[in-house]
Amino acid sequence: MDHTDETPTPGEILSEVVDQTAGLTVMLLPLMTIALPGVILLLIAPLVLLALAAAIPLALGGALLAPPWLIVRSVRRRRARR
Repeated sequence: MDHTDETPTPGEILSEVVDQTAGLTVMLLPLMTIALPGVILLLIAPLVLLALAAAIPLALGGALLAPPWLIVRSVRRRRARR
């Protein structure tokens, strides 16, 4: 009985891994149409919400500080005209 060991070479293993990866990529390609809205919801929507959260204190600060500043400016202009 002559028994030869048929172990694959590293090149054959690499070729098989590349083939399996390509097949998996082709199989999962249609999921990109489903994944794109998920990316928008997970990445872009939080950025927009963070920008709004940062803008609210700025808007409130401007609403509270602008009227006194405008009054002081108008009083100074009146005094400068006299």
